Amino acid sequence: MLAADPLEITITHNLDDAAEVLELFRQRLIALDWGRKGPDPNDYTGRAKTDVKLFNEMRTRGAAVIAAYKGATEMRSHRLIGWIEPGSNFVRFNDLLCLKLTKERVIDSASGFFGNLPPRQCTVQLCSKRARGRLNASVLGKELGRDINLLHHREVELLVTNYLMMSGMCQSVWHGTRTYEDIDHAGLTADGHELLAQTTISPNKVSEKAKYLIQLANADRVLYLFGPQEAASQCLKGINYLSIEEVFAYLEKSPAGQWLINRMLPQIAN
Repeated sequence: MLAADPLEITITHNLDDAAEVLELFRQRLIALDWGRKGPDPNDYTGRAKTDVKLFNEMRTRGAAVIAAYKGATEMRSHRLIGWIEPGSNFVRFNDLLCLKLTKERVIDSASGFFGNLPPRQCTVQLCSKRARGRLNASVLGKELGRDINLLHHREVELLVTNYLMMSGMCQSVWHGTRTYEDIDHAGLTADGHELLAQTTISPNKVSEKAKYLIQLANADRVLYLFGPQEAASQCLKGINYLSIEEVFAYLEKSPAGQWLINRMLPQIAN
C-alpha cells in the first residue's frame, strides 16, 4: 500500500446553483459551501468546521480525490479523480472555498471499486478505509499488484460469497447478517446442510469470530471461517478453516473470478 501521508478524499458537489456545479467541473475545482466565509476553520462551527479543517489538511499534505458533480457530467456515474498538490493555495470562485485538481481525469465509477467511495451522510470526507491506497494509485498511475490485502473487508466477503457458489460448496447463499447476528454468510450445501460462515481479513479478529460462530453449531450445520492463513491456529475445533489467500487464488484461475477481482483492484490508465 502507498504511504499514509497523502490523504484519500471523496466529495460530492450538489449546490443549489447548477451553473456553479458545472463551472467547478469545467475548471477542475473541488469546493465547499458553508456560508462562504473563507479558509479559517475558527469562522465555522460543527460539521462546517470539520470540513474546512479537512480542506486545510488536504492543501498541506496533498490528497487523491474522487469528486462527483451532480448534473454536470455526461453520465451520472462519471466522477473526476485528481490530485491536490501539497502546499497548494486555495482558489475562490463565487466566494466558494476551492482547491484545484491536477492529474485529473474523468472515470466511470460503475467500472470498478470507485463506486464504493461516495461520501456517507456528508459532503466531503476521508475514504482511506474503503480505498486502501487504491485511489492514490489510480490518481498517481502507480501499480499496486493483485493483493488481497488491498481489498476492503466487504469486498473480501463478496469474494467468499462467489467462492462458495463457484466451488460448489453451496447451491445458494443468503446474507448472513439477515439470518443470524454476526454471521457473514448462510448457504445450503449440495447434500442439504446449512452452511454458516464468518469472514475476516484481520488476523486479530479470527478468534473473536470463531467464538460467535461455534455458538451456532448443531448436527444439521457445517461451520466455516475464512481468514488470513497466518491466523489459522486461532480457529476452534468444530469449525472448518479456509484461508482468504486460497479463495483469492481459486478465483484467479477462472475468467469469472478474474473479472470480479479486476473490478475491485485499480485499473491504471496508460
